[in-house]
Amino acid sequence: MPEQHPSAADPALSSWSTTRPVMENTNFLVRGFTRFNVYLYSKPPSPVLKRINKAFLNLNIFLFRTSKGRIFGHFGQLDAMLLTTRGRRSRLERTVPVGFVFDRDRYTICAAPGHFDVPGGPQASQPGWYHNITADPHVRIDLGVERFDATARVLTGDERDRMWQRFTEVFPFIAEFQKRASHRIPIVELRADDLDPAEL
Repeated sequence: MPEQHPSAADPALSSWSTTRPVMENTNFLVRGFTRFNVYLYSKPPSPVLKRINKAFLNLNIFLFRTSKGRIFGHFGQLDAMLLTTRGRRSRLERTVPVGFVFDRDRYTICAAPGHFDVPGGPQASQPGWYHNITADPHVRIDLGVERFDATARVLTGDERDRMWQRFTEVFPFIAEFQKRASHRIPIVELRADDLDPAEL
């Protein structure tokens, strides 16, 4: 798959009116939250937007944990988890909500860029959690009703392409992320550490 580069003429993620994630089978709260969050990430990360993003992140985590995953545990047909990694420099724990696809006893997540390429804005980059797992693949997964340790592995080749296709089927709006990125978005597999090898 050739790398795709954004076009300054493409308004898909550049304004509030055009930032409309395709999310079927979900409620207005999740749709509104996702739309606003994506809109914020389509702008250059000013100090004010960074504070707003952090506040929304903390709210998402708080509501997910207190509701045991009933709130923000699903984004349309895409399930969500809280992923905890260890900072590659600070070594402190960092927790973020991410969408996942469950497949063959494994959880697969997509490393969508932290910010999109927008006219006058920064070039799309890998999210912080992705840099963390490439330095230390040991993570913790919180599904709301259970928490467990897991190990991350970046998928390549046919494995990566197959799971990318699954993501686009479950969450079509993810294709807009790829349009705005200047690199192929990585796909990461998470496997529970206590998984019985006989079940693989």
